Amino acid sequence: MSDTSAESCQVAQLRQALADAQAALRCAEQRLADQKDYYQAVLDHLKVNVAVFDPEQRFQVVNAKSFSNPELREWVIGKTNDEYCEHRGVAPEIGATRRRLLTQVIETGVETSWEETLMTDDGPCQLLRYYVPVLDSDGAVRMVVGTGTDITKRRLAEQKLEEQREFFEFTLNHIPSDIGVFDAEGRYLFVNQSGIKDPVKREWVIGKNNFEYCAQYGYPQALAEERQERLREAFQERRLVTFEETFDRPEGLRHQFRCLQPVFHPDGSPRMLVAYGLDITERVATERALRHAKLAAESAVRAREIFLANMSHEIRTPMNAILGMSQLLAKTELAPDQDSYRQAISTSAEHLLVIINDILDLSKLEAGKMALEQVGFTPTHLLAEIEQTLHYKAEEKGLRLLTRVAPAVPRVLLGDPYRIRQVLLNLAGNAIKFTETGYVAITCDYQPAADGDTGEVVFRVADTGIGIEPEFVQHIFSEFSQQDSSVTRKFGGTGLGLSICRNLVKLMGSDVQLQSERNKGTTMAFALRLPVGTAEDLAPKVVLPPDSPAFQYLRNKQVLLVEDNRFNRQIAKTFLSHAHVQVTEAEHGAMAVELAQHTRFDLILMDIQMPVMDGYAATALLRQQLGLATPIVALTANAVKGEREKCLSAGMNGYLAKPFKEEELLRVVGDWTLTMPLPALESEPAPAPSAAAEPEILAPPPAPPMAAEVKLYSIADLLVAGQGDQEFVAFMLTTFVESCEEAVQNLNRGMQEGDIKLLKTTAHTLKPGVEHLHALHVLPPVEALDQWEGPFQAEALQPLVDSITLLLRDVVTQITLDTNA
Repeated sequence: MSDTSAESCQVAQLRQALADAQAALRCAEQRLADQKDYYQAVLDHLKVNVAVFDPEQRFQVVNAKSFSNPELREWVIGKTNDEYCEHRGVAPEIGATRRRLLTQVIETGVETSWEETLMTDDGPCQLLRYYVPVLDSDGAVRMVVGTGTDITKRRLAEQKLEEQREFFEFTLNHIPSDIGVFDAEGRYLFVNQSGIKDPVKREWVIGKNNFEYCAQYGYPQALAEERQERLREAFQERRLVTFEETFDRPEGLRHQFRCLQPVFHPDGSPRMLVAYGLDITERVATERALRHAKLAAESAVRAREIFLANMSHEIRTPMNAILGMSQLLAKTELAPDQDSYRQAISTSAEHLLVIINDILDLSKLEAGKMALEQVGFTPTHLLAEIEQTLHYKAEEKGLRLLTRVAPAVPRVLLGDPYRIRQVLLNLAGNAIKFTETGYVAITCDYQPAADGDTGEVVFRVADTGIGIEPEFVQHIFSEFSQQDSSVTRKFGGTGLGLSICRNLVKLMGSDVQLQSERNKGTTMAFALRLPVGTAEDLAPKVVLPPDSPAFQYLRNKQVLLVEDNRFNRQIAKTFLSHAHVQVTEAEHGAMAVELAQHTRFDLILMDIQMPVMDGYAATALLRQQLGLATPIVALTANAVKGEREKCLSAGMNGYLAKPFKEEELLRVVGDWTLTMPLPALESEPAPAPSAAAEPEILAPPPAPPMAAEVKLYSIADLLVAGQGDQEFVAFMLTTFVESCEEAVQNLNRGMQEGDIKLLKTTAHTLKPGVEHLHALHVLPPVEALDQWEGPFQAEALQPLVDSITLLLRDVVTQITLDTNA
């Protein structure tokens, strides 16, 4: 091969090698460019600012997040932060800070971070910046990577969160209640200023539990144990727990009402517990004061009741003697002037009785213990009785007393005739008192309701008296109020009557209306909505004169009269002697107990307040120690609410208030000593001149001539029910006898087991049969047992059970004899 050829070959090889090298370089450059593009693309897609600096603090690489303007990105390469800040108008102190920190990282090789705020077109922008050094194999800083994260939104959120925290903390700290938050282990997470006022203590307690807190500040260990137990209870039972605490603080003993509300994670595990407490020291003190005030008020009420009872007793006891002696004198031959004296005595005593009754009625009304009845009454008879009562008073003053009942008024109405009579008597009595000439008129009008079963009954009392000044009208119904003191001196009275009238009318659902003109007269009226009644609603009225054969039923009955007042004993003994009752007298309870041990009595009349031994103590001895079943009826001047119930609960069977009339005393004796009740002993009122006389609704049945012939039952209702079927009557009588035997067994079992429910149920079951057979003498003890309201009391219940047993035995014996006859 020639030299030329060899050279040409070498040149070709060199060209090829050069071409290959150029191609390899182009490939390497392409790969480098691709890598640069790749990493630049990665940097450009990062959400943070990235810049790479050389040791001379010149920008080497920046990403698109750092500089969104491509021209600026290209321009900044090779520039320093100072040049950039000057070029962009950034605050010089920002460039200085960047230079200082970058110098620090290059010199120390340790990364650093800081926050800076840049002003942008959209407002302030907060950045969290880092300088991270990259070291070569010798440990020298090769480059520094700077990053910046926009934390503007995060800082705004943190700021809002802090503001919210401050708001809630401020709010909680200004709530006047102790508030604390605990974790699931009972450690404090938060406590407000009310809970712990000392800021040092408040900061110290965070992370501590109640045991550590109480030990640190000297509170009892029991307090911590109680709190921890309540906390455990709240988490375990997953509910609000409340309790009260009492403990000492520097300002004194404090009472706290605590509430613990547990909070749970969505998975049900305990998260925290919110506790809040109210200082109830003042409330506890107020409640204590209220309790003391209530006790004081109740004590005052009891004192007033005792005072009223004593006053009632002290007034009624001599009044009983006065009225009783007056009644006895009326049965004797008296000269006209003597009878006039007797009437004056009786009138004065009755006036005193009105006063004491007014005071007692006012007390009942104030205490809300006044009860109303709903019974049948005849308005015509009601006004006639009022006219008869006030006739003499009007006649003494030369006044005409007029009464009128409108034709539209139903013959029978349902209401409380006693209270209506009381109101009308008081209004009409006042009218007579304050009227010198003319008349007093009492009228009754009626307006039926749409249903026809009820109507509005209007009662009016009009007079031609002195009238009432307009300025005093509003005070006329006040207690103890009269127009002026001269009225009291001239006309007398307590000033209670009109107040009681208005309260009674209000109790009946209405009010007293008043019209008056000075020196021309006054009209007072009230309207009551009352149901219309029938003749069956009227109680049968039997009128017997005092010498009726009915008195023969009481002949030779043995009555023990226990009374310390000699005059009252004399009156009661005289009343009883008219009915041929054999009376044994005792001056006090101890004497009565002694007599009852040796003598069998049909009835004991027992006074309550006596020396040596009172009626309650005597009754207790007779019932408990002697086991006496003899009926005991209280004779008491304590005509106050609850006295009757007190007597019955003490073991007595009945109650009669002093002063009593002869017929009232004989009625009580008959009720408890006869197998058939004694007919009503009352005088029939004389017909009033201006009221049309009406016949009695029911005529009195003829009284049997002898007590021995009294029938203990009647089959009249059974004959009506069975339409005369004797087999039906016989079957019902047999059923009654069997029910009586079962009832006696149940009564005995009830007493043995102390079962008051069984006793009351048995009595309630007995009533219909007793009523159907008209064995009415059995009803009083049966009803007393049926209506028993207290707990089981053997000493009080045994006499009732014994009485029912004996009375039923008599009835059953007579039924058996009649059936076998």
